[in-house]
Amino acid sequence: MKNKVAVAIPTYNRLAYLKECIESILNQMFQDFSLFVFDNASDEPVEQELQKYQDERLHFIGSTQNTGPVGNINRILEYPFDSEYVAIFHDDDAMHPKKLELQSSFLDAHQDVLFVASDFNEVSDKTIHAFAGFDENNVKSAMYKNPYEFVRAEMSWLRCAFGSVMYRKNAFLAGRMQADKFSEFADLVFLMGISKKGPCAFLKAPLMNYRIHPGQNRVLGQEYEQGAMEMLSFCRESLPAALDKKDEMLLRRYSVNFLLRACAHINKGFFYSLRFLQKCHQQQFIRYRDFRYIDAHGLVSAVSIVLKSKKIISAARWARSLFRL
Repeated sequence: MKNKVAVAIPTYNRLAYLKECIESILNQMFQDFSLFVFDNASDEPVEQELQKYQDERLHFIGSTQNTGPVGNINRILEYPFDSEYVAIFHDDDAMHPKKLELQSSFLDAHQDVLFVASDFNEVSDKTIHAFAGFDENNVKSAMYKNPYEFVRAEMSWLRCAFGSVMYRKNAFLAGRMQADKFSEFADLVFLMGISKKGPCAFLKAPLMNYRIHPGQNRVLGQEYEQGAMEMLSFCRESLPAALDKKDEMLLRRYSVNFLLRACAHINKGFFYSLRFLQKCHQQQFIRYRDFRYIDAHGLVSAVSIVLKSKKIISAARWARSLFRL
């Protein structure tokens, strides 16, 4: 008998985290699920560890070679699940006990919705099992029904982590993730791509704990830069061809703050960041006057970049001259 929900965990060399993740899934209030662990050629004994659970709902899907984080997720997207719904959940995070119940119930009640995401909490190793409280009987939701609404929400900094999502199985027909083009942003582009094909939704409750730790997958350098610019191009192409003033301002505000966050993430210093921003300016992703749209997070990113320069005065002069066009 097939289970209603399939949970898929992509993993690689995080056995300690994986075990905590699995425990959070096995402790769900909703128990009609199967759990698939997609191991990306780990050096650790993942399969042997799974056998200790003696739970027929657990399945090990191994690999003879490491295909990279996105390649492993693409294995999941291609897998022939026989469940109605599928959740892809990262091996270093933890599920709120009501996650599967609330999201599967929502998809049951809204047959046209392709996926439902949720809010999340950022936690550390010490607080991975400390879930925030919320009114479980009155969870509010947001619906995105036309091809532009979810993209606009993402550009307004919707707190939508990839691991928070539960999909209707046919949503996977949207295709594969394109890591070679979008780098770290491939997961977000994937979600926005699905949102163009049908309605999607967001539950305003923290249904997962997102662990912050030094071993998180990170892409830096030219690959990350190119992915950031491709991401902005995708956002522009996902809005109406003729931008009204509201969409144009949204795009400008999002672009400048997104790129400042990208610079802070790359973390290669002030002058490196300026060269990257200059490249983005030359390719018309930002204009110098767009910096008036900096929000609080963009400002924090900008300040952190400047403070890392040992020659702040000369750096400030260069920045001023760079964007005086």
